[in-house]
Amino acid sequence: MLTLGLTLLGCTENELVVHDGTDVFYQSPPQEVDILLVVDDSCSMQPYQQKLSKNFSEFITFFDEANILWHIGVTTTDIKGDNAGQLANAFITWEDEDAQERFEDAVNVGINGYYHEAGLHAAWMALENPNNQAFLRPDASLSLIFVSDEEDVSPWPVHEYTNRFYSKKGGNTRDAVNASAVVVTDVSTCENQSRTGDRYLEMAEQTNGVIGNICEDNFADIVTELSLNASRLMDTFELSGMPNPATLAVSVESEELDCAEGHFTYDVIQNEDGEDVAIIVFDIDSLPQPSQQIAIRYYDGDGNPESFCEGAEATSDTGGGA
Repeated sequence: MLTLGLTLLGCTENELVVHDGTDVFYQSPPQEVDILLVVDDSCSMQPYQQKLSKNFSEFITFFDEANILWHIGVTTTDIKGDNAGQLANAFITWEDEDAQERFEDAVNVGINGYYHEAGLHAAWMALENPNNQAFLRPDASLSLIFVSDEEDVSPWPVHEYTNRFYSKKGGNTRDAVNASAVVVTDVSTCENQSRTGDRYLEMAEQTNGVIGNICEDNFADIVTELSLNASRLMDTFELSGMPNPATLAVSVESEELDCAEGHFTYDVIQNEDGEDVAIIVFDIDSLPQPSQQIAIRYYDGDGNPESFCEGAEATSDTGGGA
């Protein structure tokens, strides 16, 4: 039996066991997550702050499902003002009964901030601020979320900030840190004058974070995706070999799922090394819960997704060849 560490699409490290034609995974999110929201407080941001503030329930969806002990801190992109590096309204925790109200208040940071937005540096200032020591716990994973309709003008290269954020978690535990960007991805979709957040996008790509367009009408889907990413619950599992997709049998806690009912999908993508890999992606409503075992059985094949879910009745007999 071979045991490997698997990291995929920004998810936390999970154990993969390969034996007898079956890939076995375990849903193993961290117990603690610290989330730092860096919200642009320049003059054009009020409508975006309001949209974000109304989606608290979506934001903590997967933290609640995984029983994660979360901290949420909010700071601004202003590195010149008196409150630079401070957390708005202290920080919010899973224990706060008024968490939703405090979240709404915290992310509405106002629109009087310095017009040269420097979200990456503002995040570093907040993490280094001795007044915020209680926010950042030593054993917690760290998620940074940048929300801005302008480009970042922080003084250092993006990779310098990436390395500094990693250093807050020991440098070698890169799965413990991710950064997401809810920024302008296409200026043609925005009504006001905005710039694409290329540096934030680069940070998100370097750390396997989520990318969302701030000019979308509805934030609910973006915020739900942010919740999944920050919680480290896995929805995507990479197979150890290339399967015959018609023979795929996927079970959660020994209960086989019907591929025709939309619990999961199958695809072949390219990994960071440019290699084709086969993946199973769970629907959000069918996401395996913490500590649950996911077993994926199949025969070897060409991986062609077009044959996925063909001959579904035969999958219960699969047993060899992965």
